[in-house]
Amino acid sequence: MTSSNKRPVQLVEFTAMHGVRYSVTLGYLKATSVADPVLDAACDFRISVREQSGGERATTALLDSWDEPFVVALTVFFWNRAQSLELARQVKERWPACRVVVGGNDVSHQQDPLFAEAPWVDVLVHGEGELRFRDLVQCFLSEGDLATIPGISYWSDGAVVTNPDADRITDLEQIASPILTPVYSDEEITGSSMIVYETNRGCPYRCAFCYWGGATNSKVRQFELDRIHAELDRLIRLMPTDATLFIADANFGILARDRQIAEHIVELSKRHDKRLIVSTNWAKNSNERIVEIASMLHAADLTGAITLSAQSFDADVLKIANRSNIRTDHYRRLLTRFRELDVPTYTDLIWGLPGETYDSYLNGVEEVLSAGGSPVIYPLLLLNNTEYSRESFKDEHALRTRWMPGDVTNPELVADVVVAHEAMTPEDWVNGMEFRVAMTLFQKILLRCALRVIHATTGVRMVELCARLQRFLLDDCSDPFLRAVARNVAVAYQEPAELDMALLKTVIGDQIIVPEEVHFQALLCRAVATERGTADLLTAAVDHLCAELADAGFEVDRVLVDGALSLDIAATTILRASLRGELVEAEFAVPKQGWNLLVASGDVPSSLDASGQGNTVRGTVWAPPRWVHYPISVYALSIWHGTGRPLHDLEFALPDRLPALTG
Repeated sequence: MTSSNKRPVQLVEFTAMHGVRYSVTLGYLKATSVADPVLDAACDFRISVREQSGGERATTALLDSWDEPFVVALTVFFWNRAQSLELARQVKERWPACRVVVGGNDVSHQQDPLFAEAPWVDVLVHGEGELRFRDLVQCFLSEGDLATIPGISYWSDGAVVTNPDADRITDLEQIASPILTPVYSDEEITGSSMIVYETNRGCPYRCAFCYWGGATNSKVRQFELDRIHAELDRLIRLMPTDATLFIADANFGILARDRQIAEHIVELSKRHDKRLIVSTNWAKNSNERIVEIASMLHAADLTGAITLSAQSFDADVLKIANRSNIRTDHYRRLLTRFRELDVPTYTDLIWGLPGETYDSYLNGVEEVLSAGGSPVIYPLLLLNNTEYSRESFKDEHALRTRWMPGDVTNPELVADVVVAHEAMTPEDWVNGMEFRVAMTLFQKILLRCALRVIHATTGVRMVELCARLQRFLLDDCSDPFLRAVARNVAVAYQEPAELDMALLKTVIGDQIIVPEEVHFQALLCRAVATERGTADLLTAAVDHLCAELADAGFEVDRVLVDGALSLDIAATTILRASLRGELVEAEFAVPKQGWNLLVASGDVPSSLDASGQGNTVRGTVWAPPRWVHYPISVYALSIWHGTGRPLHDLEFALPDRLPALTG
């Protein structure tokens, strides 16, 4: 409840992230507003960060906890748009006099569709909202004229009026800090699993699919370094161990001072004895500074995989996207440098970019896999205010979209998904979405070593090997549950209502902690459920693959392949440790030629010394004890996103006399 002499102002954000209690957007709004003594005296600003999964009951409970608000403001993204606008409707229904304000990149400059969809909204704020929102509340208090406030749209005499654009905030110190002011209590920071944090704003690139730079092409504006140091000191001191500090800059590492910021994070983490996960959007065209910063954070155990942002490797596709990409030779050099430093990477690819064919898509995946990288493939979402979303662009490239979950197993994240264009049929799109599941399952985990050896010794492309395994999973795998789950991937992307979640839960049980890529999670859990079942499945898959290649005229060295397979099978012990809570050890034997190949490709750690092993490298692997308590759902998704690496996360012993498993 609010004090009787102040007017309640409710600031609301619905988040898709579990355990998040901190909103940097709402923090800025409150901090900048209460920095004005008049507003601070007149209004009680309250922040509510709610998980989307709460549904209607949570929305009702939120409304019931409020006194009649003077203003309700919501920050709107594509993933929370429906829920945010429904809350706004219910606010207006309960309290007609309350002013409802919305902002955020999904609704900015979208006044006509927004007010048609949600006529109960009073004001839409375009672009940066901190100063506009402060001015709005002042205007509401004084019953002033909204026409005097730039950068907003609002109702006036039954019509929508849009004022001239507001200037971009050039001096970011005009935005008060929500960390250095009493906006968030110590308990609220300590209780949040993620803190989103900015050191600068703006993006100099003009990617046609991205709102960040494509719509604004803005210069990078920086918060003062002293402020950043002070904010990070409080955050890192209070954040819980294993929480995520997400640096939400568009291109972290693009500025020389970003190295200083990273050094400060490392120093503070040591000072406060804190292990955090530092995540960010790395600079698009990665450079040596990125390598230095990433290796520094990795050495301090503060980061997972580093993003190499490619999106596509096709020159025509990138031209349409207004994007200059990492040159292929530079990309391979970067991967080699990161591999030398044992820093994991992943490469973002987008399936469905205009101009991309199924063949060029596979070519891009092959470039990543053959270079030893980890592709993470996303569907193309049409975001408001991007060049791709313009009607003229959609007509020119025959874009077809569908309002559906970008990940069919997470129905809350609904978006405008590109499912066809002039170079991609709907069937191509579904095939591409299906392929990424099989590729991740086999290449990143189950048969990583065997596939590397087959690829290197036969010259058959990795994507062709993965496609053959995809068909094996659909048609020739002896496990009916694996076949059924694999088939439901394509069915669900063709028609999301056909998602068979009951089947997935039959396979995965109560192991789903994170509702993302649940098809993949279910396939993985089923595949590694028992030692015997895993060995039978992977041996059958390799037998099938080698037989097909032999029929096609390729000579397969089964001694090398079977040696690599023994390591693949052994590596699944780490997954069973998470799945079943059991620690076991497993042995492997890989011919030296195959072992050297796997080390050179980064598939096994380069730090392992096999020089005294003769012609065959023999050893034992086991999971560190903490993996017994590591949820399989979380680990599976870390593998999907390139951070989890079973062959690097395992403990290895290579000497002839091996120690017994302890702990």
